[in-house]
Amino acid sequence: MMNNKVENEDNQMDVEEKEIQESNQKNEQNQIEEKNQEGQMDKINNEDPDDVESELMYIYEWVDSIELSRPKKNIARDFSDGVLLAEILKNYFPRLVDLHNYPSCSNSKHKESNWNVLNNKVLKKIGIKLTKNAISDIIHCQHLAIENLLQKVYTVLQINGVMNKTQKKSNFNLQENNSNILRKNLEEKENTIKQLHDIVEVLEFKLKNSEEMEKILENKVQQLTDLLNKNGVNPEN
Repeated sequence: MMNNKVENEDNQMDVEEKEIQESNQKNEQNQIEEKNQEGQMDKINNEDPDDVESELMYIYEWVDSIELSRPKKNIARDFSDGVLLAEILKNYFPRLVDLHNYPSCSNSKHKESNWNVLNNKVLKKIGIKLTKNAISDIIHCQHLAIENLLQKVYTVLQINGVMNKTQKKSNFNLQENNSNILRKNLEEKENTIKQLHDIVEVLEFKLKNSEEMEKILENKVQQLTDLLNKNGVNPEN
């Protein structure tokens, strides 16, 4: 009995040591990820601003090409609550994103809640893991924090070929929308032409009636003139 008890205690200690080791490994991994992200941000921040803007121009153009629920004015503030990024990811991974989970907000705690959900339910599944510091930087609109994340998302989309598929779909939708617009414009022009044609017909009808009335009046005048002449009355007198 004592041997079994000792053996169970040893096994329990082994399990606890294993859990501690795994926990330490996770902490070390998180620290490495934080340092890598901080190193990337330091590298970006130390670059010439014009060079950074030039490198990120394709990111801004990509974001501008996507229709979002609110206009994009200041990218750091616009994306600080995670809602717009959720909308972008919804375009590419519709099954992963439920937009009801990301309410628009201005409170920092609510913003953090949005980002934690987005981080665990979506970003993690596509190979991106945000650290607490990275989330805090985005929430507080730190310089180039959201651009750094958008750059990672863009890279993941390209690597997985999702970007091209969605772009083709967007191009198809754009062509379809353009066709619908052209068809609608053509219908409006046809309606305008029909209305003008109807107006012309009415005017022609009125003109024809006017000419006929003029002829009737002329005949009446001529009849009266003939009658006066017949009775020896000079109409000019």
